[in-house]
Amino acid sequence: MVETAIEVLSGLGVEWEIIVIDDGSSDRTALIAEELTRIHQGVKLVRHTENRGIGSAVRTGISSSSKTWIFYTDCDGQFDLGELEKLWLVRENSDVVSGFRRRRKDPLMRLIYSFAYNTLAYIFFFGGFKDVDASFKLFRREIFDRISLRSSSSVADLELLLLPRMCGYRVRQLPVSHFPRRAGIVSCESYRKGIFAWVRIAPIMEMFLQLVQLRLRVWRGDV
Repeated sequence: MVETAIEVLSGLGVEWEIIVIDDGSSDRTALIAEELTRIHQGVKLVRHTENRGIGSAVRTGISSSSKTWIFYTDCDGQFDLGELEKLWLVRENSDVVSGFRRRRKDPLMRLIYSFAYNTLAYIFFFGGFKDVDASFKLFRREIFDRISLRSSSSVADLELLLLPRMCGYRVRQLPVSHFPRRAGIVSCESYRKGIFAWVRIAPIMEMFLQLVQLRLRVWRGDV
């Protein structure tokens, strides 16, 4: 993912940095990322000593960034980084450019989770966005001088769309390709066999509570 990102960013002809957030991983992520920082100038590693959740990882990445534009994505290979160019080419007329997954390639249970979550978000916030939890987003850096991300879960993806819109920033969504997950498991699952999965209740409750907290923030106008 890092080497592909370098190739894509070099093709765009921009001054870049790549920040890898190691969110308390138990594999060789940090060691591999450290080696990449020695090989490639501009690649940085930031480590969490324990797993804090995707929202916390995104906050760390944003606070560690220094460029005018910030692009954020997962590192599980489900997106084509080459499609960053689509977002980059429309940035002048946008402040947030977010991909939404065209023909999602997730397992059936994951599609059910996502449909339920997107529907709940649609009801809570009276519509507005497609595919609120897609992690393929480009932002003007200045946005984060005005908004504060607080969710530690994937509710942060909704914050990244909703809060800028509340502040009057232009939010645009574009379709992007999506591919099957090559490794790892969904955070709310502890085991998967085919379409069947053992669901963990705690992460689901955490997301629901953070969604309610975000609803209260919006009512108060607290960004």
